[in-house]
Amino acid sequence: MRSAGRCENPTCGGQPADVTDDDLPILEVDHIQRIAEGGHGHPRQMIALCPNCHAMKERGRNRATLQAALALTAQHLHERWTTTAPAAAG
Repeated sequence: MRSAGRCENPTCGGQPADVTDDDLPILEVDHIQRIAEGGHGHPRQMIALCPNCHAMKERGRNRATLQAALALTAQHLHERWTTTAPAAAG
């Protein structure tokens, strides 16, 4: 819901136009820091990524820089979501 069906990487080069069989966007919700490496399952430490951005975050040459940027982005998006979601629901 927070991502509104879009990749949350602010520098995403292009999310697939295709959708799943259920008409959902092709997104992968990911822990910014792996649980095995001390990450948490809290939404402010998770991010919705298109398959390309997810691959860059996990295996790309510049993954450390991207992971740091995504951590800040996820925290900002979570804070914005938690302050605006109740107003939208009411």
